[in-house]
Amino acid sequence: MQNDQSAGKKKTARISRAGVYIKPLLMQCALCAIRAKTNLEIANRYNAIKKRRGHKKAIIAIARMPLCATCNILKKNEHYNAELYRQSDKPLVQREVTVEQALYIVQRQGRLVINPTT
Repeated sequence: MQNDQSAGKKKTARISRAGVYIKPLLMQCALCAIRAKTNLEIANRYNAIKKRRGHKKAIIAIARMPLCATCNILKKNEHYNAELYRQSDKPLVQREVTVEQALYIVQRQGRLVINPTT
């Protein structure tokens, strides 16, 4: 049995409004894209999702990428910019957090904070 909910958020692995004809095509394109050496941003995104959610959900997420990119290209009348995907893959160099944010992160990891004001 599989649980796709956590903290009230649903983790979907669906391609919305894709239909039965375009979904297999998108899946084949996604499989080819993650194996290609030219699209490293797609392969990096696939590997990051695969670590957390597994192969099947990761491939669905990658299959949605060209669909969403095509919709945005047509809506905004702009060219495809792969640099946006590359920027999201870069790790943060230095991240500053407040005391409240640090306490929230620690509590989310299941730790017990006894007296945070000292």
